[in-house]
Amino acid sequence: MAARPAKGACPVCRAAVVPTSRFVPFCSERCKMVDLGRWFTGEYVVAGEDAIAIDPEELEEHLRRLEADRARKLAEGGDAEDDA
Repeated sequence: MAARPAKGACPVCRAAVVPTSRFVPFCSERCKMVDLGRWFTGEYVVAGEDAIAIDPEELEEHLRRLEADRARKLAEGGDAEDDA
């Protein structure tokens, strides 16, 4: 990864950034969009564990069970949020 730009420099092209610019911390809309594109293509990532893939059918079943438990608690006169 490239070295960090100097304070007040655009992180994309390293040009000076006008502090009152609406594109801060970038020098222009172009550099702002270049940066966004880098996030979208995966060039930039946030460090951490990978996300867990969830099977949509398993998720639906889990949500159905939660809703049934909530409905049962409400029918029994309890607070449905107690075990949340």
